[in-house]
This record gives sequence, structure tokens and C-alpha cells, in this order.
Amino acid sequence: MRKIIQLIVCVFVATSAFAQDPHWSQFYLMPQILNPAMIGAFNGNYRASGLFRGQWGEVLKNENVPMFRTYSAAVDFRTNKAFGKNDAFGFGAFFTGDKAGDLKFGTNSGGIGISYHKSLDRKGTHFLTLGVQSEVFNRTIDYSQIKTGSQWDGLAYNPNLAPNEFLVDDNFLFWDVSVGLMYYGRFNKRTTAYAGFSAFHLNSPSVSFLNVDTVRLNRKFVGHAGVRFPLGGRFDLQPKFIYMQQGQSMELIAAADIRILFEERYPEGNNFRFGAMFRAVGGDTRAVWKDKALNPEAVILTAGIDYEGVSLGVAYDVNVSQLIAGSRSRGAFEVGLSYAGSWKKRKKQTIFCPRF
Repeated sequence: MRKIIQLIVCVFVATSAFAQDPHWSQFYLMPQILNPAMIGAFNGNYRASGLFRGQWGEVLKNENVPMFRTYSAAVDFRTNKAFGKNDAFGFGAFFTGDKAGDLKFGTNSGGIGISYHKSLDRKGTHFLTLGVQSEVFNRTIDYSQIKTGSQWDGLAYNPNLAPNEFLVDDNFLFWDVSVGLMYYGRFNKRTTAYAGFSAFHLNSPSVSFLNVDTVRLNRKFVGHAGVRFPLGGRFDLQPKFIYMQQGQSMELIAAADIRILFEERYPEGNNFRFGAMFRAVGGDTRAVWKDKALNPEAVILTAGIDYEGVSLGVAYDVNVSQLIAGSRSRGAFEVGLSYAGSWKKRKKQTIFCPRF
């Protein structure tokens, strides 16, 4: 029974991978993967960040590939000046890699993006941001690991027999364009809010190893919003949500963080945070449930610290889906790290940027 469940997990994730993007829980440590408008949306002038995710380690621990691995790195910059007072430009470059399954199905991508942060008031506390980015992707697969029915010799799998499959490319390139729009603002010293919308893969590029032009990457649409307000003393509450749809697949994340300020008089300063997220997925008719309703997938426990420009975050996905018998509730873990700094300047920068 355990092997059957493992097979279901592998088939479900592998088939989804060909049509969908890599999966994350800590989107805000790598904002370019959530909304191009978030390029440059931080306090400072430069930021470097990295994120790693390992998934299905419990299910695949005895297999040749012990888990699915995804990693990302980025650097982005924010100017102090632009066309209008308190406006700013954002520039960024980023890389993402993903590898999954015995066939080592991999996706590596690198891209650049630009954003413009338009101030909506004289104090520089409310902004509307537009961002555009483009990525080049390289997809690979290891055909030497394929096992087909024609390699069954009547007793067992025989690797010396030909797979008799029509195989063309084991790697290819494609590119895409994505855009995003976001509002963010501060209403008082401790109360902030943001809301954004983004659209990825606008050109819907071809993604077939067999050079089939009709096999294309689905466009992905993302809506996200959040607010932060004080609970009292040094405690803030940060509820937020993310909704994504790519093709027929849907994902909804509802979350809330408790943020503990180290110094109450500095609301954007050093802090410790912890919280939980709930993820529901649906829409894939090939999945076990075969419907378009959202189904529980994971409860995600998160924690992080922001100190002197350094942000460290960790997350663990507790699987609560119908695959729980095979996963033993163990889904994925993530760790992310970023550092933001400022150029030397004569006067203090007053442009506001939110903590996501």
C-alpha cells in the first residue's frame, strides 16, 4: 500500500510540474516570484536573498531521488530618486532551479525586472507600483532513467532492452514576460496595508520536449493582500492571503503572523515573528478528488527574525491532504535568508516600504 501511495504522489507532482510553476510557502522572502511590482519594495537601496525548499522527503526517503528540491536567489535595487518627489525605481535579477523525480526533471530560469514606485502623497507613505519582468527557462530530463513496458522481459525489468519510445530533446529553452501592479501604504505609525495583482507567462510559451507547439505553459494569475496593525505594546498582527490560478489549477493561502518588536518606537525595525498558514488546492481533474473545489493541502508553520537588515525565515508544511497516509503529515521544509542595506547618503531616506 505504501508503494502505491508513493506512486500516486510521484505521478501527481510530476504531471503537475509540466504545466505549473514551482511551489513555495515563503513567497515574501523572494517577492519576484509573487509579483514583479515588489521589485525594490523594501527599506534600503539593495537586497540579496535566497530560498530553498525540500518536499516529500518522508515519501521518497528510500528512492533514488530522496526529495523534490527547489531553490531561488535574487538581488534587487531601489533608487532614492525618480521622476517625481518620493518616487523610486526598482531593478532586479533572479534565478530559480527545480529538480524532481527519478527522471531528474529540471527547470532552471533566470530573469531581470524593473518596477516604478509612484508616490501618491507628499509624505511618501502611499505608493502605486508597476513592475515588468522577463525570464529565460531551461528544462531538462534524464531519458536514461526511463523504464517502459517494453523493457519487461517476462520476469523483471531489463535495462538492456530498448525502451521503444519516441524521444526528441532532453533539454530546451523558452522565455516569457510577466507584469504586476501593487498598492502599499502606511496609515499611521503601526498600521500598514498592501494589495497586488500579477500575471505571469503572458506569452504562454511552448514547453514540450517533443517539439509540440500546442503544449504551452499556462498563464498564472495572482492576487495577494495583507494588513498589519498593533495588538498592544510591542505586538502586531499581520493577516494576509494569496490566491493563484494557473490553467485549471487553483491555490488559496490564508495566513496570519504575530510580530514582536524589539523596540516599540521603531515599528519598521528589528523584530521576531511567528505564525501559521493554511493552503487549499484544487481544480486538477487528474487528481484523486477529481473536482474543481478547493481541498485542504497543508498547514504551514512559520517563524522568522528581522535584525539589522538581515531577514531569516523558516517554514514547515504539515500535509493534511488525502496523501496523508503516505506522507505521514510530513510535506516540505523551507529556509530563506535576505539582507537589505543602504548606500551612504547625507540625509535620511524617508520613503516608506512595508514589511511583508
